[in-house]
Amino acid sequence: MGLRSRFMLEVSILLASWGALGADTQMPTDRLIIKFKDTLPALERANPRALQRLAQLGVAARMGRRLPNGAYVVEMSESRRQNGWLDVMHQLSFESDIAYVEPDLKMMPDADPYFGHQWYLNYPNRGVNAERAWQYSTGLGAVVAVLDTGILPHPDLLSNTLPGYDFISDSFTANDGGGRDNNAADPGDGVIAGACGGGQPEEDRKSTWHGTHVAGIAVAPMNGIGVVGVAHQAKVLPLRVLGRCGGYTSDIVDAIYWAAGYSVAGVANNSTAVDAINLSLSSTATGACGQAYSDAITAAVNAGVTVVTSAGNKAANAADYAPGNCAGVINVAAVDRYGYQAPYTNTGAVVDVAAAGGRIVAGDIISGIWSTLNAGQFAPGEHNYVAYQGTSMAAPQVAATVALMRSVVPDATPEAMEVAIKDTAADFTSPCVGCGSGRLDAEEAVKRVLGLTVPNAVADLKVVLQGDNGKFIDAGDGTGTIQYKVIVTNNGPDLASDLTVSNIFPSQVTLDYLQPAVGAICNISTYACSWAEQPAGESRTFTIRVRTSNEDKMDFAAAIDGADTDPNTADNYVTRKFGGGMAGLLLLLPTLLWRRR
Repeated sequence: MGLRSRFMLEVSILLASWGALGADTQMPTDRLIIKFKDTLPALERANPRALQRLAQLGVAARMGRRLPNGAYVVEMSESRRQNGWLDVMHQLSFESDIAYVEPDLKMMPDADPYFGHQWYLNYPNRGVNAERAWQYSTGLGAVVAVLDTGILPHPDLLSNTLPGYDFISDSFTANDGGGRDNNAADPGDGVIAGACGGGQPEEDRKSTWHGTHVAGIAVAPMNGIGVVGVAHQAKVLPLRVLGRCGGYTSDIVDAIYWAAGYSVAGVANNSTAVDAINLSLSSTATGACGQAYSDAITAAVNAGVTVVTSAGNKAANAADYAPGNCAGVINVAAVDRYGYQAPYTNTGAVVDVAAAGGRIVAGDIISGIWSTLNAGQFAPGEHNYVAYQGTSMAAPQVAATVALMRSVVPDATPEAMEVAIKDTAADFTSPCVGCGSGRLDAEEAVKRVLGLTVPNAVADLKVVLQGDNGKFIDAGDGTGTIQYKVIVTNNGPDLASDLTVSNIFPSQVTLDYLQPAVGAICNISTYACSWAEQPAGESRTFTIRVRTSNEDKMDFAAAIDGADTDPNTADNYVTRKFGGGMAGLLLLLPTLLWRRR
């Protein structure tokens, strides 16, 4: 398959993956994200061949800024809904010099406002157990980057708020009189009916102050003023990426790179190391995780930053909504005040864990997620506290738990923290299919990363080398053999699975014979043997014979590995000397036996 055919196939798959519209609220876009296979010559920046082709078809477009992964934002002359940008992407699929193209989609916050109380901090068997987690960590020294609508100078957030940045590049979306700047204050994302294009929104939409609410859930200080955040001594780095009518993928991607310590063109480098990035936002159109998101998230995780996403509030398959469907994130679903699956939450195989998202019903003012907000309808007004519901409220509880862990174990990796969060998640009150491994338990997650607990299923594996004679036996041809046993024991208390014993020989020997234990399969090229499981209290024995011309003692070794094993691996690796001491015995012994006859 040629390069052009392969690219057209990949684009066809990408176009199909975007699926149907995300209900009737999908926002149009006037931007694409395009990455070219080769670096563009400077003179072609204004009008590369791909855009010349679009111009011939009546689509005016121009090159915008370059993203950190080498892709470009391409701005079209008018906004298009899904069918429109799918047509443009189809035309670009004929260009062999393009590596990938995807829509620069609008992301939207997930929440509905109501008053409430902070039951989720330690509601018995329902909340995230934050109060007990504070015995071990309060988040001191950790930083959570909140990529959202920005933040207000709420009295209950001021002491824990760091100077942030406004990444919104479009002046209408920004709603603050300009584009990007170092002011992350939220001027409001309220908008009148129809102002977003395509008839959206259908009615006036008041400002959500969404980023302020999310920040309060994560890091509001314990100061006697109002609410308390899950990591109340951590700091928040507000990065404004959502404004009127949402926010572009490209702006969000830039903010992810910047928060993780990478350079972004036109923006001074971030001097504040962050531990977690919270993305309480979701696409308005279904589709796979785009390459721009994938590259940025991978880069963040490689830089040691955990990325937490909200699964979305469509009561649909979370696999259809970016960025929660991207690899490398901790994707969070929502449960209500009673631990039941929230009726709005997205679910599915890409969900990692659930946290309290709340559920607002008529006459109930305490079952939402209570946090910092503002009473202004379009512009900032009086600071207050309001309850929202949604996976947007669940995600910052997980991001704040990451801050709790990094505060006490600064070198904890994103992978280790994700495993700790999922392994220690509590059981659901009722079946919650597609809600991840369980409900977030902040205390147990912190204790796990501190090494105070181990996984529930623990197998205590031990490997020993035992001489089966273990001496050099002369074969009379200038070589001899050494035979010994490898014994693997599971000292319990639980079943071990996916076991592999690796045998390491000195360079002077070659394998002559390997007898595997029952049920094991051995590779005579790598000298490794694998088997499916081993119950507690049982042993497996492997007999090995090697051939060598060296009569001296040499070092032999073996290592055992498996799933669900204890963190103490001191007895999972062993070395022992075999050989020497019996040269010539093989020739002498037959003579003695013949004479006795």
